[in-house]
Amino acid sequence: MLFALFVAVFFLLWGFLTLALPPLWRSLATVSNRAAATSMRYGIVRRAVHAAGPFRDYLPVIILVAAGALIAGMAGDGFLDLAERVRANSPALEHFDRFVHDWAVARREGQATLFFDVMSTIGGPAGLAVLGVLVAAMLLWKRRFWWIAYLAVTSGGAALLVGELKRFFARSRPDVAEMLMRANGYSFPSGHAMGSTVVFGALGYLAFRVLREWWQRAAAISLAWTVILSVSLSRVYLGVHWISDVTAGVACGILWITTATVAYETMRRIRRIRVGRRM
Repeated sequence: MLFALFVAVFFLLWGFLTLALPPLWRSLATVSNRAAATSMRYGIVRRAVHAAGPFRDYLPVIILVAAGALIAGMAGDGFLDLAERVRANSPALEHFDRFVHDWAVARREGQATLFFDVMSTIGGPAGLAVLGVLVAAMLLWKRRFWWIAYLAVTSGGAALLVGELKRFFARSRPDVAEMLMRANGYSFPSGHAMGSTVVFGALGYLAFRVLREWWQRAAAISLAWTVILSVSLSRVYLGVHWISDVTAGVACGILWITTATVAYETMRRIRRIRVGRRM
């Protein structure tokens, strides 16, 4: 049942993104072009037309940074809100965590356990490490050294960050007696949820760069987010995390991968602009 639901969610996301991504991309391009055109008519650039070229070149970078800041800000705000409630031992949050935990425990059955066990393994440190090594080997064969460095920084940085956050909040996990698998360490935020968000988010970005057709890009992004969602929910089902742990893990993962990817993409674009001017 859950394997079929996984496929259904993937196809729903795929269909939605296939329809939504092209017009969104065209809208961003239109905004960039109109802003550049407007800059040539008004303000300081009007008095120095020669400055319009550089402004037009850097405008997509400015839009990229602004969009990244918006996404990172929203994710960071969500994480901080949960973090404050955890530190304050919010009764409302604890009640909701317990409610979801008890609901998941009461609905355990063989097929669901198999599905979530597989998802948890994929999103665990070993699963993500194997996936990372395989992708890095392929990129090494293609001589994509910058992409290897990007994956290493994003995944390694996330591992360090989640470790420090766990030690800072030092939140206890659910009762060991209700766990379906052994889990050690602190609970908040979920390392599986954050790690999956960062790794599959990074792979989604690289797939977006490699693939040319919108339906292919939409499929890659949809698969990444379907896996992220499944891995995150698996930790609640297996009884090793509260729902607020995995929500915070995803939020922190979005914050980190957005920041790292925007920084990498910004440097890449600026380097291309400078190289283009020298030619």
